[in-house]
Amino acid sequence: MKEKVAEIMTRDVITVQEDDSVREVAQVFKTKKVAGAPVLNERKELVGVVSEADILKLLDTYRWYTPILTTLDILQLHQKEPQDIQQDIENAGATRIREIMSKAPETVSPDTLIDDAAQIMYLTGFNRLPVLDETGALVGIVTRADILASLYEQVEVE
Repeated sequence: MKEKVAEIMTRDVITVQEDDSVREVAQVFKTKKVAGAPVLNERKELVGVVSEADILKLLDTYRWYTPILTTLDILQLHQKEPQDIQQDIENAGATRIREIMSKAPETVSPDTLIDDAAQIMYLTGFNRLPVLDETGALVGIVTRADILASLYEQVEVE
């Protein structure tokens, strides 16, 4: 039975840089098939976490955006303003991740109990927690999916 975060965390962590643009990070999310990532500064120190939800919050600041409509729907509804919408999309894409990331994220150590990590996720609403070693270096990430998978493994064993 797995008990510690070290037993279920992903060790090959996909990270992004705080100076990356939203466009660059969205491309990383798409190609790597992830929904979020730890954010590092130039010294490789953890400074935040960014997720698809953070990018959607950025888009939410534009008056024309609604998550219910597709891009095609938006363009058809706003035929008078396609240049304005295009400019907004370009501006959003150029936004630096440091501006939208969750700063000072909750973290856990490899020795944290899985139940404790799950509790932190529940209380904070975060779906992923960076895992830091005793020196503060990023050594992994544990996600809600990792915790759920470990629960299913436990049920199958019993």
